[in-house]
Amino acid sequence: MPSSQPPTDHQGGERGASDQTAQVFLAAGEASGDWAGGLLARELRALRNDLALAGIGGRQMAAAGVDLVADSSTWGAIGVLEAATKVPRVWRALRAARAHLAQEPPSALVLIDFGAGNMLLARAARRMGLPTLYYFPPGSWRQRAGNVEVRDLVDAIATPFPWSRDLLQGGRARVEWVGHPVVETARPRITREEAWARYRLDAVRPVVALAPGSRQQEMHYVLPVMAEAARRLAGQLPDLQLLVPVAASLAREHVMAVLHRAGVEAVLLEGMDYDALQLAEAAMVCSGTVTLEFACLGVPMVVVYRASRATTLQYRLIRGLLGGQRFAAMPNIIAGREVVRELLGSAATPEAIAQEVASLLSDQGRRARLRSDLGLVVACLGPAGATRRTAEMVLGLVNGKEASREPGG
Repeated sequence: MPSSQPPTDHQGGERGASDQTAQVFLAAGEASGDWAGGLLARELRALRNDLALAGIGGRQMAAAGVDLVADSSTWGAIGVLEAATKVPRVWRALRAARAHLAQEPPSALVLIDFGAGNMLLARAARRMGLPTLYYFPPGSWRQRAGNVEVRDLVDAIATPFPWSRDLLQGGRARVEWVGHPVVETARPRITREEAWARYRLDAVRPVVALAPGSRQQEMHYVLPVMAEAARRLAGQLPDLQLLVPVAASLAREHVMAVLHRAGVEAVLLEGMDYDALQLAEAAMVCSGTVTLEFACLGVPMVVVYRASRATTLQYRLIRGLLGGQRFAAMPNIIAGREVVRELLGSAATPEAIAQEVASLLSDQGRRARLRSDLGLVVACLGPAGATRRTAEMVLGLVNGKEASREPGG
């Protein structure tokens, strides 16, 4: 684990002869990158409030004070065919970003996940000689060697997984395992007793969460099957209480309409409201980073994913080319074994999902074992402080750039 010693000259003191305002440019695509970028932007400002922040991102980065050159909140896609429809807007955004970097070279460039677009920016930044850090490098979740081009394109890499640090060593980049920011964010702020009262839920009735994802395609393919599974489950458990976190990228009215068509009543939450979700005894969860959030909460889950036929075929082909990647759910990938049940593609039927959740609710011993296994998964994500450690690495690049501008630098 990297040292968590505080930076030496991020706050206070003389900043040198340069009177230029230091700028950090952050580039993120999709909801998870926007989330991590928003956290990082706030931490950068907390450490050094004179920074100018610009970039590509969504609502969370904008709320954190990032001046957006382009909005990536609608870029979320799964599969080649779905992603192809996003290409024109992504290309325009990357072109605008390259122009910004050339006209106003930042003190540091931070690329966050989104390898398809950010690797193009990494190559452009290398040609421009811009100090660059990659946060959540492409494929960092894989525990086997992949494309390591990134380690020779950037100056520093902040990765959430320890094996990624080891696989990316040996290039020009300084590589640090900083941990995963989900560890510091996925925590309730109130007690369970306070949560029961705040959300007007009955402590003697079962609570199940439905987390359908943040992309529009997931609203089309995943939410309806979850809603139907919830209807079947409610038929077995008439006193069932349902919680549905609604991502900022989605329309609450659409989510409500899908649930209404299935005949399901639920409490809709503003995003991943951990205060409420800590009350869930089980959850149906869309594959993705959200599975780690539920793992941090210790909520037993079944992981569900459905997509178009073309995307499903593409996944199967790529899975074979990757040497038979066994799992899709992050807790299983991290553990290297099945910790949580995966129901993917045609296996993700309402009947199968409802049956799995009913089993979790009825088997207290199984829930206890699953919580223990999820605890081991969370331990692999490192201690809290990932965002601070990453911010310190970014400011190290900024300080180096400023020093080079000083007389004699």
